Amino acid sequence: MADLKEEARHSFEKVRHDAGDYRRDGNKSRWTKMVIKSGTLADKVAALTLAVKQSPRTGLGSLDTLLAMLRKKSRREQVITLDAISALFKDQLLPADNKLAKFETHSADALKGKSKAEREETLIEWYLEDQLKERYFSFLMALETLLKDPIDFTRLKAMGVTYDLLVSKPEREEKLLQMLVNKLGDPEKKVASKACQFLIRLIQQHPNMKPVVVEEVERLIYRPNVGAKAQYYALCFLVQIKLKDSENILAVKLVKIYFSLFKVKCSVSLWAITAKKDPNPKMISAILSGVNRTYPFTKGPQNLMEHIDMLFRYIYTVTAQVGIQILMLLYQVMEREGAITDRFYMALYRKMMDPELLTHPGRSSSLLNLLYKSMKRDESVTRVKAFIKRILQLAMTQLPPFICGALIIISEMLKMKPKAFRAELFQATLANKVGPSHHMEEEEDGTTKPVSRTPITEYSAVARNPLYCGAEFVQIWELHALCRHYHPSVARFADCVLQSKPIQYAGDPFEDFTSIHFLDRFVYRNPKKKATDKTQDSARDLPVLSDQYLNLPKKKIPDDEQFLHRYLTQKLRQKKANALDDDMEVESVADSEFDQFLDEYEKGQADVDMDFAADVNDEQEEREALDDDASLFGDEDDDQDNFSEGEKDALEAAFSSDNDEGETEDDDVDEIDGESDVSDDDMDDD
Repeated sequence: MADLKEEARHSFEKVRHDAGDYRRDGNKSRWTKMVIKSGTLADKVAALTLAVKQSPRTGLGSLDTLLAMLRKKSRREQVITLDAISALFKDQLLPADNKLAKFETHSADALKGKSKAEREETLIEWYLEDQLKERYFSFLMALETLLKDPIDFTRLKAMGVTYDLLVSKPEREEKLLQMLVNKLGDPEKKVASKACQFLIRLIQQHPNMKPVVVEEVERLIYRPNVGAKAQYYALCFLVQIKLKDSENILAVKLVKIYFSLFKVKCSVSLWAITAKKDPNPKMISAILSGVNRTYPFTKGPQNLMEHIDMLFRYIYTVTAQVGIQILMLLYQVMEREGAITDRFYMALYRKMMDPELLTHPGRSSSLLNLLYKSMKRDESVTRVKAFIKRILQLAMTQLPPFICGALIIISEMLKMKPKAFRAELFQATLANKVGPSHHMEEEEDGTTKPVSRTPITEYSAVARNPLYCGAEFVQIWELHALCRHYHPSVARFADCVLQSKPIQYAGDPFEDFTSIHFLDRFVYRNPKKKATDKTQDSARDLPVLSDQYLNLPKKKIPDDEQFLHRYLTQKLRQKKANALDDDMEVESVADSEFDQFLDEYEKGQADVDMDFAADVNDEQEEREALDDDASLFGDEDDDQDNFSEGEKDALEAAFSSDNDEGETEDDDVDEIDGESDVSDDDMDDD
């Protein structure tokens, strides 16, 4: 094969030389050389890229120049060249469905029976493929160097190129996958998180690569000097893998990874770990989340009972979130094994008193869900009553969302039980009940030993074992108190449980009964549309100002929205009544006289200025004139009574003569005034 490779090299160099002589004197070749020599960086990269695209056989030298530019220290030059080279390999140089082959992998028997020209062409293709494979490996080495660059932007850019090549081309996919998985241990948070996102997108586009990716991530987790942060991000990726029922082998492998890592983390001085000093709370939580999600996809027994004792010992020293995850895992394992032990019920009963469980809606819902499953499978009336008693005791100090959720799970659980079970549940035993003389009880370190007890005669709220807390000697009085709760939904739910009636509710109490949900409805804010709901069947899904909501009958309105519905319907009726009164007032103004005036005005007959206040002003002036006359001459009727006809004539003649004399007197007065003025002037002159 060495001779064949040398022959192929000579043939390849001859083809390149002939193509160079053919293009040497062309204008395009001179322009390309000029740009490469004295052009800008972007022009140089574009010219070299164009040379490779035109002919890969003659453009290997240009590709080598680009690779040399990629190894330089200038980051701007590296980034521009990186985009160009990755586009060349992804779009043109690499095959889409198969990998490049080395020259030595080809068989010489394939050349037999071919002509000289065909033989030469085949050797040139083999040699070109071998050279491209070598240069692609050199590109990956330079890309791996960029993944270790101190600048975050450069690392993110190189990681994006790595992901694109891994998704689109099968060439060197093992190396690319290793490079991408290694970035889970990047010291920068956003880079490690981005690597996790790229891996998730990879298995979504190529589901068949799940086992390969999981194996590579497993190697990273168990690497000798790997940091805790790298293991945490690796677990975050594994937890987000979506499995199918047919992927039993992968699910079993994931469970083994989780438990082996859990065992390693818990073996670090377990006795010193407390709820406030847990060195790896996020790590343990991620491990348990992964086991809870993966375990249902495993089939058959998985021999996990050896880990049960370790889980029970660890549950009393962790936070509330980790504790509820351990209990959920224990329930799944024991249910698969066919029996839920008393030790599990004791651990759950004691963990309910953890105050951190009720401070977060997510933990509260997980707790109620686990309680529902556990009580539904329990056949002991005494133990179920103890759980219900403790649930209601916690509910007495909580907000309506938790109370409604607790009452709902109690109602759903009671529907699964027979009538005799329900009747015995709400009754209190008057006679003293003697407990067993010896029973196994769990200690703080997780071990169990026989303990002798005195007879149980009353209920103890601080007992550790729900079977021996005396719940059968006490009434569930909390239900009667909740029937008088201020929240209408709580009162109705409690009444339904007390009367053994099912609660008709299909929503999420931790969303529907919160204060923010009430305020959104109170300010008439429309509910969010859910993509899964094609129709809006519930009153909670309708805007409160819509006609569909206001026309609903009262029985279909939730209890906590009865006031709002009643207020809005009354307001709507009042608005309609006011609108009807306004219409009646408008009709009373439109009488026949006003219509006639408008008709005449439109025809031009009433071409006058419409001053409706003029008549009022005229009447006011006449009234003032009459008042003045009356003050001077008295009443006209009185004049008619006091004077005869002859006297009236004499008076009229007298008034007329007085007027004439008055005019002359006025003229005389003016003349006298004028004379007086003249005399004054004369006096001044004197």
